[in-house]
Amino acid sequence: MDLDLPTSRGQLPMKEEEEEDRATVLSSITGDEDEDDHVQSYSYAHSVVWSELRSNIAPLSWFCLAAALAVCVAVALKKGLNLYFVHILLMTVAWVAFSSEALLVYRPFDGLNTRSPNRRIQRNIHKIMLYSVGACTLLGLAAILFSRAMAGKRLFPHNWHGWMGFITIGLMLLQMEIGRRKLKHLQFQGRTIYEWHAVVGKLTYASGIASTLFGLGHIFRDEMVYVWSAVVCSVVVFVIYAYIRPNKSSGYAVVDQL
Repeated sequence: MDLDLPTSRGQLPMKEEEEEDRATVLSSITGDEDEDDHVQSYSYAHSVVWSELRSNIAPLSWFCLAAALAVCVAVALKKGLNLYFVHILLMTVAWVAFSSEALLVYRPFDGLNTRSPNRRIQRNIHKIMLYSVGACTLLGLAAILFSRAMAGKRLFPHNWHGWMGFITIGLMLLQMEIGRRKLKHLQFQGRTIYEWHAVVGKLTYASGIASTLFGLGHIFRDEMVYVWSAVVCSVVVFVIYAYIRPNKSSGYAVVDQL
C-alpha cells in the first residue's frame, strides 16, 4: 500500500495540484500554454503572501511604526519639509519600524508579539521587511546626497552619524546577499547554512539604530534629544527582550516550514 509522506513543509501532497502541475508542463511542451491561468496562479500566490503579512501584524508592529513616525513628526516640526526631512523619514521608518519588525517576526511571544509559528510565513515576512529596509535606505541615501549637493556641501561622511550610516549601508547590502544565498540553499538543498547570517543581521540592526541615534543628536541639540532617543530605544528594548527570552512553544515542534 502506498502511503503519502509529508513534504518538507510538513504537509501531505495534494494529488490534484500534482495533476495540474503535470498538465501545465505538458501544455508548455506542446505549446498550449494558457497565459491567463499563469497570471491567475501568480496573483493568487502574491495575494496569499500579503494576506499572511496582514494576519501576522502584531501590536508591537504598530508600536514600532508609531515610534518611528512620532520621531519623524518631531523632526518635521523642527526642520520643516524638505529633502533633508525625506532622508530622515525614510531612514527612521526603515530602521526603527521595518528592521525591528524583521527581527521580531522570528521571536513571537504571547500578548504584544503574537504571530504564526510557521517558519515559511515568518521567512516571507522577514524577506518583505528587509526589502522594504533596503528600498527606504537607498532612497533615503539619494535624498540626503541631493540635499547636500544642492546646498554645496561635501557628499562624503564627515561625522559619527555619516560614518555609521556608511557602515550600516555596507552591512545591509552584505546581509541581503547572504540572505539571498541562504534562501537559495534552503529551497534547493533543504538544509540550513550560513548560520552567521543571523549574527550579521543583528550587527546591521545595531549599526542602523546607532546611526539613527547619532542623527537625532545632530538634529535636537537640547533636552529633547533624550526624549526622542528614548522613543527609539523603547523599540530596541522589545527586540532585545524577544531574543533573550526562551523561545520554546508547541508551535515550533512541527517540521520547519520552507
